[in-house]
Amino acid sequence: MEEEEKKEQQETLKDESLFIRQGDTNDGYAEVIVSGDKKRVTAHFYPPIPGGAFLTAPTFLGKLADSGIVFGIDQEAVQAAVFKCNSTHEPLRDVVVARSQESVTEIPEHFMMRKEFLERKPEINPDAARIDWHTLSAFCIVNHREPLARRIPAVEGKAGIDVYGTEFPFSTEKVAPFLAGENVVETDKGLFAGKSGRLSISRDGLVSVEEVLELKKGVDFTTGNITFPGDVILRGKVADGFKIYAAGSIVTSEVLDVTDVVCKKDLIAQSGIEGGSKGTLRVGGNLTARYIQNCRVAVRGDITVTGSIVQSKVYSMGTIRMGESGKLVGCEVIAIGGVQAHEIGSSHGAKTRVRCGTDFTVQQELDISNEQLKVLALKIQRAEEMYEEEALPDIAAHIAELKAKKAEIIARIPAVLPRIDRNDGAYVEVGGTAYPGTEIEICHVTYELKKPEKQVRFVLDKTRGQIVTEPLKAER
Repeated sequence: MEEEEKKEQQETLKDESLFIRQGDTNDGYAEVIVSGDKKRVTAHFYPPIPGGAFLTAPTFLGKLADSGIVFGIDQEAVQAAVFKCNSTHEPLRDVVVARSQESVTEIPEHFMMRKEFLERKPEINPDAARIDWHTLSAFCIVNHREPLARRIPAVEGKAGIDVYGTEFPFSTEKVAPFLAGENVVETDKGLFAGKSGRLSISRDGLVSVEEVLELKKGVDFTTGNITFPGDVILRGKVADGFKIYAAGSIVTSEVLDVTDVVCKKDLIAQSGIEGGSKGTLRVGGNLTARYIQNCRVAVRGDITVTGSIVQSKVYSMGTIRMGESGKLVGCEVIAIGGVQAHEIGSSHGAKTRVRCGTDFTVQQELDISNEQLKVLALKIQRAEEMYEEEALPDIAAHIAELKAKKAEIIARIPAVLPRIDRNDGAYVEVGGTAYPGTEIEICHVTYELKKPEKQVRFVLDKTRGQIVTEPLKAER
């Protein structure tokens, strides 16, 4: 049936021809072709043979009207063609003598999404000497109030008129039906992001901004590095070398392999954290993990680890609490509040340092200043040795510049020192054993263990200026 209908359609759309003569067969004439859709009329004009009469424009136009062609006639084109054919005695072909009035397509009111959101591809710099594939992201992240789509007003449809003066219907343009979904605001101008997050467009055109980014397969080359303005849920592993930045919280059910992870709120690592000795983790809220291994961790809130912290540097502006079997082994730990652990150090004498009451951010600032002073001292020494060999003015100027930098850093240190010790009530509690090789420091007062100590609490005796031990109560 469909093939028969197509054949019928093709038959109805066949071009039609008619001939217009001035009089008898020797006179000038025209062959007129009407397109199958009745929207266009073209003509071939022929001069008379010797002794015949010329075809005139009134005759041509009159016979067009007699055949029913009454709309869109281009009389100037007809007159020009007839004149040229008659004056040159040469045939003139494919002259358009009538056109239809085209219909106006109806366009419903709709939203037009920004092209980069619909055709998003990872941006690659062709001029780059080496492409860092880690940075190519598969996600489209938008900011609060960012425009997503432009509102396109409706266009009213209008019927067309063919060359026979008959109306034909207008068509309606099909448009993608984009609609405002969660966290998307609809205005007179278009669609805007109501919050920062990941742009999501469903198959039926619902445009949403997701505040939570769920990574079911983890982070790898299919996702690129993650930079997200909300919460991130990791259900897979993080491949080596990939970075994560979340302005919200991070929750991961797999072991979190850290290269460089920044979390502005809380981080929960249900299966632990590993850094491969070079990994860096920064958390703006609290950190909860099963264990921490070979990682550098800085946390502004509290740290809760049910298992062990091994071969890591862990800094907290709150309190570090370990589980009933929690161990600190081969670590450097700094916490303003205190540390609670089952064991510190090991029977093999692993060096473990626990510092409490100290603001690690200030300590880092002080450490950087001290390192800079060491570098400057070495540079000054070398420059002075060069000056002794040859007293050039530029070497003297360089020495003066280095000494000025050194003096500036030295002058800055006294302002930093009063801020470093924040809590002289800090403590270290050990529910099991603290082994020799462990160094405990509270507000820069040091206590080094020479023998195992069990179920003990280390506190600062401010009157004597030394760390003392107390028996640990049954309940911590």
